[in-house]
Amino acid sequence: MDFLSNTGNPYNYYPNTAIGLCAIAYDDVAEIPPAVKSQTGLDVIWGPAELTGWLGVAYSLVYLASNPATGETWVVIRGTNPDSLYSWLDEDFDLSPTPAFNTLPGCPPGAPDTALISQGTFNGMSDLIHLRDPATGTSIVEFLHAADPDFIYVTGHSLGGTLCAPLFAYLNAMLNGPGPANSMALWSFAGLTPGGVGFNTYFNTVLINDQGFLWRLQNSLDIAPLMWWSRPRIEHIYDAHDLHWGIAEWAPIDHLFATAQATGIGYSQPQTGLLMPGQFDDSIIDRNLWAAQAMHQHHTATYQKLVRAHYPVTSPPQSACA
Repeated sequence: MDFLSNTGNPYNYYPNTAIGLCAIAYDDVAEIPPAVKSQTGLDVIWGPAELTGWLGVAYSLVYLASNPATGETWVVIRGTNPDSLYSWLDEDFDLSPTPAFNTLPGCPPGAPDTALISQGTFNGMSDLIHLRDPATGTSIVEFLHAADPDFIYVTGHSLGGTLCAPLFAYLNAMLNGPGPANSMALWSFAGLTPGGVGFNTYFNTVLINDQGFLWRLQNSLDIAPLMWWSRPRIEHIYDAHDLHWGIAEWAPIDHLFATAQATGIGYSQPQTGLLMPGQFDDSIIDRNLWAAQAMHQHHTATYQKLVRAHYPVTSPPQSACA
């Protein structure tokens, strides 16, 4: 996992590049490659590939970006498309049943039957696995197997952050077989819990905790990373700012937490995360709208500011050079 000594980039480059790539993933498909090039210096080498519903609304998108000089390839998962009902209901909030990770397409080797994930995570992962590059027709696994990059990084925000750990484990299993990941890393932002304690136990065998940095980055004022393991923290998250939720917020959240608890798998976050101190936004037009504050705290732009503050970059990174 000690990729830093081989790439020449300081560590702060990585979380900043990761959240930048995540923000670009929300752009229109045609705009992603030039934005990646101009903002990061990386080249899009696969995709963007997306799946759309019958109304043409996209609900799943991934692209791969590379730095040939360092042999690094990024796998970037887009978060929830707010216009896609499928994204919300069948990926973010589909908590039951809880299929086994090893029943995903391809049956990733080495994953035990006890590694249970939410149905939404299973759906989201299945979508990612079935995506094909418009140019080559290859899947993510097929492309990475042929390209054989020196380093593979996985990143995503929101739904993309939820799917980071499962996709990381899946890619390791399919490309390298059972056992710990080598020459791989991930940075996850604002992700919900992908599964229960059984999946987390398995993930700990894939990504050993002694990797030298915390990969799961969380805004302290963002409710998403608290789903589905800490309802009380969500309820009181803005109490210090005299902002309290109403029935429009607590009723659906209570229902979803009850569904998660009824599965009995112990929804929890995989491994320890970095809690970045959030900044309450008093400038929101309706200061008393709980949902508006929650959406602001979850946004990629908010995460970009927090990452820059926590991991300042003072010089151009190697990967930004043409």
